[in-house]
Amino acid sequence: MNQNDPTNPTQIPTPSMADIPARAVTVRCRENGPLVVEIPPETAAVGVFLRVTDPAGHEYVLPTHKRAVALCRCGHTKTRPFCDGSHQACGFQG
Repeated sequence: MNQNDPTNPTQIPTPSMADIPARAVTVRCRENGPLVVEIPPETAAVGVFLRVTDPAGHEYVLPTHKRAVALCRCGHTKTRPFCDGSHQACGFQG
């Protein structure tokens, strides 16, 4: 691998939390629960949007009334890829 390759993950600087604007999309990993994707309302004004697709590229409809989307990590949800709380009943640890 070329050391000067900008796609090399070891070459991409990681910003500190102080450098990340409040309008950034945040992915929060809940203990023993889903990945929560938080979308600040002002992101649309600066051209940042969220799409969730299946392996074939078909988009899932996202709730427009929520600022966060919970994505399942336990694999037991009936509303894949979204969390339905099944992690609580199945005892998911992760």
